[in-house]
Amino acid sequence: MVVVEGSRDVEALRLIGFEGRIEVCSKVNVSNFDLAESLKGEASSVVLLTDFDEEGRRLNRHLTRLLVRRGVKVEVGLRRQFGRLVAALGIHVIEALDDALLG
Repeated sequence: MVVVEGSRDVEALRLIGFEGRIEVCSKVNVSNFDLAESLKGEASSVVLLTDFDEEGRRLNRHLTRLLVRRGVKVEVGLRRQFGRLVAALGIHVIEALDDALLG
């Protein structure tokens, strides 16, 4: 399972071919605490694909703490690899992936 910041991130991942489950952490009236609680019973591991700007890194750290405390494994290595990919493309936000890869 992948967790992203918003619906435009979901659209970008779908446009580049990702077919797996995606959760959005910025749902209206759903706190990060509630998201972590719901994922606790639904996923044994997640990839946090928050943006690679300061706000996204802060959110990543916060969600990682919440999820790990609930026994959900956060795939840190996959996020690092993805971060290298987006850096090579010159982007810092997930929603720009489709434009960067598909032109």
